Amino acid sequence: MHKLNRFKSALIGGAVALTSLAAPFTSMVAPSLSATAADSDNYAKLLQYSLYFYDANMCGDNSDCAISWRGNCHMNDDVPGGFHDAGDHVMFGQPQGYAASTLGWSYYEFKDAYEATGQGAHLKVITDKFAKFFREATKLNGNTVSQVLIEKGEGDIDHSYWGAPENQNGRGRMLWVSGGAANVTAEYAAALAANYVNFGNTEDLKYAKALYEFSKKDTGYYSAGTFYDAHWTGSSDEMAWAAGWLYLATKDQGYLNDLKNCPTAYSVHSWESVQLGAAILKGEITGDWGSAAELGKFQGNNYYFANEWGSARHNATAQLCSLVAAKYNKADSSWAKGQMEYLTGDKAFANGQTHCLVVGFKSNSSKNPHHRAASPNADASKQNDGTPNANLLVGALCGGPLDANGTYQDIRSDYQGNEVAVDYNAGFVGAAAGLYHFYKTGSIEKSIPGVTKIYSGSSTPGPSTPTVTTTQYNPGTPTVTTTQYNPGTPSTNDDDIVLTGSSLNAKKEESQTDGAINNVAEFKPQGAKSVTMYLKVNSNDTEVSGGFGTWTGEWVQEEFSGVKVGSDKTVAIDYKVPSNVGATIKAMVWWPHDDDVTIEKIVLHKSGSSTPSVQTTTTKTNPPVVTTTTKYNPSTPSTNGKDIVLEGSSLNAKKEESQTDGAINNVAEFKPQGAKSVTMYLKVNSSDTEVSGGFGTWTGEWEQEEFSGVKVGSDKTVAIDYKVPSNVGATIKAMVWWPHDDDVTIEKIVLHMDGSSTPTVEKTTTTTKRVTTTTQRVTTTTTTAPVVTQPYVVTDPPLDPTILGDANNDGTIDLSDAVIIMQALANPNKYGVEGTDRHHISAQGWTNADVHKRGNGVTSNDALAIQKYLLGLVMLPTDNV
Repeated sequence: MHKLNRFKSALIGGAVALTSLAAPFTSMVAPSLSATAADSDNYAKLLQYSLYFYDANMCGDNSDCAISWRGNCHMNDDVPGGFHDAGDHVMFGQPQGYAASTLGWSYYEFKDAYEATGQGAHLKVITDKFAKFFREATKLNGNTVSQVLIEKGEGDIDHSYWGAPENQNGRGRMLWVSGGAANVTAEYAAALAANYVNFGNTEDLKYAKALYEFSKKDTGYYSAGTFYDAHWTGSSDEMAWAAGWLYLATKDQGYLNDLKNCPTAYSVHSWESVQLGAAILKGEITGDWGSAAELGKFQGNNYYFANEWGSARHNATAQLCSLVAAKYNKADSSWAKGQMEYLTGDKAFANGQTHCLVVGFKSNSSKNPHHRAASPNADASKQNDGTPNANLLVGALCGGPLDANGTYQDIRSDYQGNEVAVDYNAGFVGAAAGLYHFYKTGSIEKSIPGVTKIYSGSSTPGPSTPTVTTTQYNPGTPTVTTTQYNPGTPSTNDDDIVLTGSSLNAKKEESQTDGAINNVAEFKPQGAKSVTMYLKVNSNDTEVSGGFGTWTGEWVQEEFSGVKVGSDKTVAIDYKVPSNVGATIKAMVWWPHDDDVTIEKIVLHKSGSSTPSVQTTTTKTNPPVVTTTTKYNPSTPSTNGKDIVLEGSSLNAKKEESQTDGAINNVAEFKPQGAKSVTMYLKVNSSDTEVSGGFGTWTGEWEQEEFSGVKVGSDKTVAIDYKVPSNVGATIKAMVWWPHDDDVTIEKIVLHMDGSSTPTVEKTTTTTKRVTTTTQRVTTTTTTAPVVTQPYVVTDPPLDPTILGDANNDGTIDLSDAVIIMQALANPNKYGVEGTDRHHISAQGWTNADVHKRGNGVTSNDALAIQKYLLGLVMLPTDNV
């Protein structure tokens, strides 16, 4: 697993109206396996192969493992067992729980397919191993949980090792929590309850109930740093998911009531968001399918592309959800059948290429997934792409195309396109089972390279002794999605309020970021539930971008970008007014600039919705959020002999006015002096009970770690730790954003030269890098960003980049860099390297701008990559490699 790959959930919109009448469940009696099928619909083989990936990722005592090249590993963990997360060896709790519960869901829905193909026994081995780990990772006193192990190993440390897990020594940390990680512990509960429903182990149910109650006591969520960011859906979806499974296990009305409160699902079922899974369970149990809104998007013949990270995973999980819904006449099974043909290489993508993304399934399958155990002797460096994986990772679903067109390479270094993971295969296993349920085609293999145990048609494992071979394979040969908008002029309802002219309060403002003249309108919400802004574009620009913001005690902003301009040069953009809206709303248009666009009117919808004559779409961007889930017990840690204490004038503490909200914040700037970590000590002078802020340093780009929700001690003090990055700049800036001004004092900064403080009492602090996730909140269609030839002269010799992403060559990376790229691509005569406008792009700027798939030239994908970087969704390359 690569550290960036977990910002990849398919959180995209899609509201649909669904009927609430469920067709009665009809038991399916499976025929024998005498039916034959080509690989295109050999669903028995597909189900058989897909399960073996879990054998390859087993951890601990692997006596049940059916893969010849795996053995016991990590036996010194606090709790041995579970599964490796992906192509690495960390155990992250949330995707573990998701994978286990989703596998259990597929058996619950399609048990007939598992038993007819003889794969039920294999599934049980896998889910029992998951369940055993979840139980042993839970400290249970009677029926009360005190602690839960939610993470084994530490991602950055783990990633420094490339080799077989059997040979890995140190694992790094074992992360136990006593609360505040309900998104993880509720997933454990869901998986255990599902396993009880399927196989009847009463211990599973006992622990599931206890973990659910433990989760309800503290519904805070946990994010695993930059690896798994869970801030978008928090824990409410996992709580509903667990409640659904506990209701099926107990028929307790209390669990059903909790399930009925599940959020409406506007995203595909995934490790971060199990809203759709919960909504489907709710539909099955109650007949109310209204929460399963995302089902309406599962249609059409094009490749279902939800996200560039693991697009095949999202596609397969969408198939699973659609197939479950098809049992109740809420979807069409043929859609999933057509989508699976993309994954098995039987249907060409839009670019005309075909890819069988299931390792070992065909002779032309992907052969070089990004996986340490499968390639222990050749790491994922580009220079090793010519060295094939040593071991066949049977049944693994590779991440797949990085865009809807089908862009994909079977190379190990492409951790984005050739990633594999336990959460990737979970929905894929379910899709294979569902397709067999509906179509009954295919047959299992009696011998598979590298597999020592073949599961046959009986309900118990049938060990056999096939020929075991380890075959050497020669390797065979991402982007950003934009949303197509079809804006029109929505009609207004009788209770709408239309703001035009002076009541619109439209004006122009100069951006403090890039000096551009932007159009804004400020207005009172007047009780409106939603707002539509109508624009007139006066230039040749084809897209608009901007946002809506309001002050709710903090600045809360929703943004939109890539909104297509209609043929009549108009655009209509919706905004859902938050329930805690402030006194005013500010509508902002950042592109086009100045007189190239006009805000014609704002319509306030008191009833909460407009009635568009054509579809409109907006994109919601969560404001910069930092998750801190650790409970704090601050005191005054003592310093050790190597510490450097900064106080008084050496602290360089001062106050700064925030450009965002005008608040007076406290800051301190200091040189790191070789310290490995830092502790900031605060004194709170008000009745506030929590503090928030951050640490930042310039490393060629501004890198910032933030903290929030840090509890103030009974003595009104707070101590907050910060791990100094290895590439720290000349100075570090410590910032306190809340409380403001004189309500808090930075008393001292302690530099720990050996990397750790020595607290006199237990003190734990957690900082998390800021991550912002974008979602669309109504129906969207994803398409590939257009590729435009770059309008500049190549220098000889080529220029080296100064700062990758700095397209306007001003020393920073911000939205203006994305804007200037799009300007120059759209109007090279005005904004290209030969242009005379003050915003023209230079030859150096073009060199810096090439960040997306470097070396392929500058396209609109580079502008979108920069925008995603600014939102915290991706990282940009840091050199010219």
